[in-house]
Amino acid sequence: MSQSFIEVLNEKMQDAFLGDFDDYLSVDKSGRYSGLYRGFNLDSVFQPIATGSDHRTIGYEALLRPTIGKTLPVEPKFVFRYIEETGGLVFFDRICRTLHLLNFLGIKEEHELLFINVHPALLSRVDAHGKVFEAIVHAHSVPVDQVVIELEESFLDDRNVLDKALRNFRDRGFKIAIADFGRELTYVKRLWNITPDFVKLHGDLIHEAAVNEKVSHVLPRIIDLIHETGGEVVVQGIETEQQLSIAEQSGAKYRQGYALSKPEPASHWLERIRLRDPIRKAGW
Repeated sequence: MSQSFIEVLNEKMQDAFLGDFDDYLSVDKSGRYSGLYRGFNLDSVFQPIATGSDHRTIGYEALLRPTIGKTLPVEPKFVFRYIEETGGLVFFDRICRTLHLLNFLGIKEEHELLFINVHPALLSRVDAHGKVFEAIVHAHSVPVDQVVIELEESFLDDRNVLDKALRNFRDRGFKIAIADFGRELTYVKRLWNITPDFVKLHGDLIHEAAVNEKVSHVLPRIIDLIHETGGEVVVQGIETEQQLSIAEQSGAKYRQGYALSKPEPASHWLERIRLRDPIRKAGW
């Protein structure tokens, strides 16, 4: 990759009268992208989502790792809340999505998916915001249907806003995932309305299933119900071998969690790919 990527992004931003990325994104000699916004340093890490049968990676969830300076980590939720309260949330989210996409380009293999979380406050602004991100995705030759928009279940209460956002995302070709599903087990009806491509079960479910036999018996039924709506299930938050075993027996197709892989920078996954495929070039 090269600095020309940021130049391409700037063209897209200027077309939309939204400024440019020169002051917010940078790339080092290895091809790793980082961000800077209002004193926060921004980095991407990626956690694989794998199949249960052969542990094949089908994609990565991109996660933000902000710091103050280069060493003091801060919670992403704190940063988003601060930006939301002080203004500039749309532009900040655009920087984060683009940062994830650029780093993902260095590790993605054919047909692998990029899962990106969407802040709930941005669902009502999806028209213009989604148009710019779609242009950025196209500019880097990533098929839109390889990008999965993650919506957290607990923020889906406004039906009108949700329906409009879903139509917008789908019209542009993005896939949809519902994250943290099943925290309260009260939102099953939503699945029929949303018909997501993926449903990521809240980590509390697999944790509870490991200590409560009743929950472990109910878990496969929940997964069957989701399958009936047409969605694939990701059991997330797997932290132990016991939880992994329960996930394997649950009927869910995909897994995610520390017991499989921790979130790591793109450079970590690129090195793993090189070891598996020595023909792959050293550059990003």
